Formats: sequence, C-alpha cells, structure tokens
Amino acid sequence: MKLTDKFQMKDNQKHLFFGMLALLALTIFTGCSNRIDYTDGEPVKFSDLPREVQDTLIWWEEHTTMSIGDTVVVELDDVICFESDYVFLRSEFGPWITSRGLRRNRDGKEWKFSGNLNIPTPIVAIGDTIYIPSEYNLLTYIQDNHDAVFFRQVLK
Repeated sequence: MKLTDKFQMKDNQKHLFFGMLALLALTIFTGCSNRIDYTDGEPVKFSDLPREVQDTLIWWEEHTTMSIGDTVVVELDDVICFESDYVFLRSEFGPWITSRGLRRNRDGKEWKFSGNLNIPTPIVAIGDTIYIPSEYNLLTYIQDNHDAVFFRQVLK
C-alpha cells in the first residue's frame, strides 16, 4: 500500500465520520420539536366556533378581501389571537420554505406543522386552542357557508 493511499483512506474516514455526525445532529434537532398535523384535529363547523371568533372572521372577510378583475386577493395575518399570543413561523432555504410552525410568545414553545407545508390560514388561537381552516381561501365565502370546517387542536 502506498503512502498516498493511506492518507486518502484516513481522509475518507474523516468525511464519513463528520457526515454521520451531521446526520445524527439533524435527526436529533428535527425529532425534538413538537409536531402538528393540522388535519388530525377535531372538526368544528364555523357555526359552532365561539361567537367572537365568528364575528372576527366575518369582519376580516368584509374588510380584507379585495377584488381585482376576476381575481380575489385576501390580505390577512396568519394568526388571529384571542387571549393568547402566537406567531406564525416560516423557515426558508434560499427561495424555498422548508417548514412552517407556531411559536407561543409567553413561553417560547414552538410547534412545527408536519405533512403539507402550505397550511391554510388564518389560524385562530384562543388560549392554548387553535382552529385551522380545513381548506384554503375559506374566508372568501365564510359568511355564506356556516358549515365550513375548522380543525381544533389543543397545544400543550
């Protein structure tokens, strides 16, 4: 065996070791966060939401929906908070969104959404309970559809 072959073998072992270490760190990092699958929550009809939530969502529909020709644009916050303080999180890598989540500001606890990265919004938060729309653009017709469904989840 040549001397250069020995150095190349040690170099390859170093790369393999650091690669496995990085993979282990990534696995631990992603495995330690709380996960939410937004479709696993308890289905709740719009008409069964607390009255203050219904009124707020209807107000948002009336005051934030803009029609431009045949296109309807809705400008909303991603989280509407009642008796709570949450922030919607986006992790990006270049132009791509790699994950989305929620952070409760009072204690800094975070939850990541699993599955589809395109979470329907706005998410309504009341205390430790969140309501996630079952479909996109739900607020564009919420006043006419009291059977629209939200998924309720309690964050612990």
